[in-house]
Amino acid sequence: MSDGSHPPQAPAGSVEKSPVGAHVHPLLLAAVLVLAGCLVAWFMVGKRHHERTQERLQFITRDLGQRIEQRMQAYCQILRGARALFDASDEVTEQDWRRYTSALSLQTDFPGIQGVGFALYIPAGQLEVHQASMRRAGYADYVVRPPSVRDEYSSIVFLEPMDWRNQRAFAFDMMSEPVRREAMHRARDSGEPALSGRVVLVQETEHDIQSGVLLYLPSYHPGMATDTVEQRRAALRGWVYSPFRMKDLMRGTLGDHLDGVRLRIFDGEEARPERLIFDSHDGDPVRFDAPSHTQSIGMEGRRWRLLVEQREEAASDIDLWYTELALVGLFGALALTLATGLGNARLNNARLAELGASLAASNRLYSTLVNLSGEGILSLDEQGRIEFVNPGLQRMLTRSASDIEGLSLDELAAANGRHAAASMAAALMAGESVRMELTLDGRARGEVTVLASGVSRSNEAGQAAGAIIVMADISDRKADEARIAWLATHDGLTGLPNRALLADRLNRTLVTARRYGRSFCLMFIDLDHFKAVNDRLGHGAGDALLVEATRRMQGCLRAADTLARYGGDEFVALLPETRSVDAARAVAEKIRARLGEPFLTRDGTAHISASVGITLCPDDGDDVDTLVGRADCAMYAAKADGRNTIAVWNASAMDER
Repeated sequence: MSDGSHPPQAPAGSVEKSPVGAHVHPLLLAAVLVLAGCLVAWFMVGKRHHERTQERLQFITRDLGQRIEQRMQAYCQILRGARALFDASDEVTEQDWRRYTSALSLQTDFPGIQGVGFALYIPAGQLEVHQASMRRAGYADYVVRPPSVRDEYSSIVFLEPMDWRNQRAFAFDMMSEPVRREAMHRARDSGEPALSGRVVLVQETEHDIQSGVLLYLPSYHPGMATDTVEQRRAALRGWVYSPFRMKDLMRGTLGDHLDGVRLRIFDGEEARPERLIFDSHDGDPVRFDAPSHTQSIGMEGRRWRLLVEQREEAASDIDLWYTELALVGLFGALALTLATGLGNARLNNARLAELGASLAASNRLYSTLVNLSGEGILSLDEQGRIEFVNPGLQRMLTRSASDIEGLSLDELAAANGRHAAASMAAALMAGESVRMELTLDGRARGEVTVLASGVSRSNEAGQAAGAIIVMADISDRKADEARIAWLATHDGLTGLPNRALLADRLNRTLVTARRYGRSFCLMFIDLDHFKAVNDRLGHGAGDALLVEATRRMQGCLRAADTLARYGGDEFVALLPETRSVDAARAVAEKIRARLGEPFLTRDGTAHISASVGITLCPDDGDDVDTLVGRADCAMYAAKADGRNTIAVWNASAMDER
């Protein structure tokens, strides 16, 4: 009999359920969701990283292109100044050329330029005459090279600095080579700067051979018409030019702006290997999958194709960054899976902690970048007031942050730059992006010129709520441009206006005189016995005498008058407010008396005098050439009368002269 102690049996056909099964599906679902989220995040991060890489390469390419274009424009300005020296002189000597190029400080202010030279144009029938003239000038073995029979020739007669490398180019005929000849003809016919294609400069040796290019600017004979191509060809005097070794040029132009990227420059629109003229890292292996960006820039009649690609070292750093990101993502996925069992509260806390740490790191990185930047950075608040400035801007303006914060942008500007600053601030507060030059008040530094780039900030509603402005100090570049412009219009020894500036002021005076029916006087002044001073005391004493003579003559003139050095020991004085010959004669008598006083130089005492010719406009002429020519003729009449005297143009007595 059973005592009822046996355990009950499960009904037939029944299955016992495991309690674990109730927890398997939620965990699996969480794992799938985490994995899917990691994959999406990985894809989005990779895509954004690729976009950022392309944006960075595009910015670098555009910046490099602007730097190259700006540097080439500066070189064109140098050549224009050199051409002005020829335009203002009947003859330019080797000493004149050396003095002018030394004043430019090429190796200091324009690193990368090989030199500045002048190539004389020689028609075929004048070759022997030119060679004989150069031999008489002291170059006993002078021969235009390479020797061959050609329709036309050229010869490099000036090239500074005349170091060992540039000496190899002396007397070389650049028209004998087709690439150079094409650029020279293009400059001759257009009257504008022309850049050559790729060449090997004659300055190259057997070591460190580089690709080269040459920049030409034509020089025409003064007084000859140059309105048409045929007239420009007939008036051609030669070319001022500069040779460039591409590696030296790019090193001087770009400096340290190629970190992490490789720059290749091709002559022409197509990036073909045979057109390569510069490679910043020619030892790098060929990479067909490297991120890159290309851009075409215009270079004085030619096109250059810039190809910027990410270097392998930079790519390795990015690959490491991807690996680290993958590990972080995997750790986050595992942590999230484990945290599922601990509850939503713990998971939320972990996420908040992670976001807080990331935000703190981002803030530290942002602060470091802004505070260490060499450029000035400021931000505007919603009212257009400055709410933050970095140390770079404080150093640039020699002012503290407390001195700047709270001001409007125009209050930071110099007096002559407030309108531009106010316009920029208004555009930024309207939601625009702006890039322009501003003149700021640098306190102890004086006026500071900056290139300001600004972008607007938006609030949650998409409305402009302030702006960020980055400022680069370009004061030195602007000063260099002003100095080059001054050298093109003034005499380097005396600081007086040269022929070009005199002609401009004389033309303006003629226009005013015709409009209001006024008269004015012009004086042509020649220093008597100046050559004897040069021969007896030397050129140094002669230069000192010219400077002192300039000072004395200016002391006899009014502020409205213009004294210009016409050439050598000849000067022209424009008296726009002197209405009569008698008044002009009184001024000339003062000048003659002052120049007759002894000159004390370091090398001894010198005595000179002055012969002065006077013309009256419009009685003696109403155009530049007539007035200057007749004043010159009157001056020679004064010399014929025994020097140290004054002569007034007299048509009946001087027409024959």
